[in-house]
Amino acid sequence: MFSSGSDKKRGDAAGGMPSIIAKGLVITGDLISDGEVQIDGLVTGNIQAETLTIGETSHVTGDIDAETITIRGKVDGNIRGGDVVMGETASVRGDVTNRSLNIEPGAKIDGHCRHSDSPRDSSNLVINFTDGTEAAAE
Repeated sequence: MFSSGSDKKRGDAAGGMPSIIAKGLVITGDLISDGEVQIDGLVTGNIQAETLTIGETSHVTGDIDAETITIRGKVDGNIRGGDVVMGETASVRGDVTNRSLNIEPGAKIDGHCRHSDSPRDSSNLVINFTDGTEAAAE
């Protein structure tokens, strides 16, 4: 029933469960994950993850940095991602820096879109998930 955790990491994009911020939940503060995060509630703060899904009922106020981003809700902040998909219900107010961008008809964007071969390299924060420490990038 319970595993020791030595063979799988929770939230691991390769097979673990995503962390979910459910509809009706309000979070104030930054979210940092090395796995998958799904937002259906309200978040005021920056989000950093490997895979991020912003659901139709969500509203994020803050910057987003993730390798894979799917947006179906509202985002007020800048976005940096490898592969970014904006669904028809997406509403983004901020600049988007990406390696790959897919915008479905109906999506609303109020900001600049910029291509970069390495959009996440300009991060000023390095997270070491093995011991939980943070260090400024040089």
